[in-house]
Amino acid sequence: MKRILLLVVFVFVCAFSFAQERLLSMKIVYEVPIMKATVERSPLRDSIVYDYLVDKRFWWQMIDKVNAMAKNRKLELRNFKGNALNYDTVLAKLTLALEDKYKKKFTPNEVQKLIEEEVRVLKFEEQWYYDETTMLIQKRVLAFNPVIIRDTILFEEDEPVVKENFRYELGWVKPLGEILHKDTVVVARNIEFSIPIYNKEPYRWWDSHLEAEYSIPFLDALISKVDNGKIKAYEDPSSSQELIKPEILKRRQFDVMETLVSEQDGNTVEKDTIIKSFYESERIDNFRFGEEWLFDQININIIKNTNYFAPLVRIIGKQGDFRGMYPLYYIRRR
Repeated sequence: MKRILLLVVFVFVCAFSFAQERLLSMKIVYEVPIMKATVERSPLRDSIVYDYLVDKRFWWQMIDKVNAMAKNRKLELRNFKGNALNYDTVLAKLTLALEDKYKKKFTPNEVQKLIEEEVRVLKFEEQWYYDETTMLIQKRVLAFNPVIIRDTILFEEDEPVVKENFRYELGWVKPLGEILHKDTVVVARNIEFSIPIYNKEPYRWWDSHLEAEYSIPFLDALISKVDNGKIKAYEDPSSSQELIKPEILKRRQFDVMETLVSEQDGNTVEKDTIIKSFYESERIDNFRFGEEWLFDQININIIKNTNYFAPLVRIIGKQGDFRGMYPLYYIRRR
């Protein structure tokens, strides 16, 4: 009887948890840099310095594990259509791409070192869900793709800047099974990045895309819950105090210049005036995330936990120039 009661409670808890979880995207593909490149200037030569945005030790452990398993045929790399890629063929095509770009020969050891040390971006294919109570977004990684990036230094207005010079996607890695927590390493405690959530080009559903039928209701509900104090919002991820209602409304408010046209003594008179408006869900087209990444070394899963996220709006100047991204507020896990 006790076992039956426990089973009923377990089923109820699972059903309740499932009821709280809502789909946000069946499939979204985007990339995250795992290193930040800066130019280090010196009298002799400018050079590019890379700062890891993840834990360097466990990142290398993860890449070495994936590379070794693919090399030993224990893990298949795949193209975006899901077709298997032969590891030797991947290396051969990478070698040809390097030699075509740099007009010199590359040895097998040099190519292997490139894979070990110059994967600077991860592409993800994911499903997104959110909790109706907290509105926190959770992600299920369906596959990931290590991308080799080589940079160069160019000058813009006499200032050195880092520009991408070579890119090669190794192939998509799909998990071998369900997530196991027996042998995991923390690749990142908190990696922060911003991504667009809608396509700039039509029909590219696979590229940074949320379906409007899911995203607009989610954003409407998020704004409503924050406005009504049902969930806490913060000015930044490390704020000690949540925002109060007047502060929340002020952050959503912006000025719009309107020209009013009237008739005076038979003449048309135009007068510029400023009116108050509010950022709504239609204006939100980017998200900023702070995430914890864990790597399941047995089934090759990347496990993501959202520490916080912020809806972002683009700030456009009077001349139509882009001024930057503005976070309305941050929603935190803790």
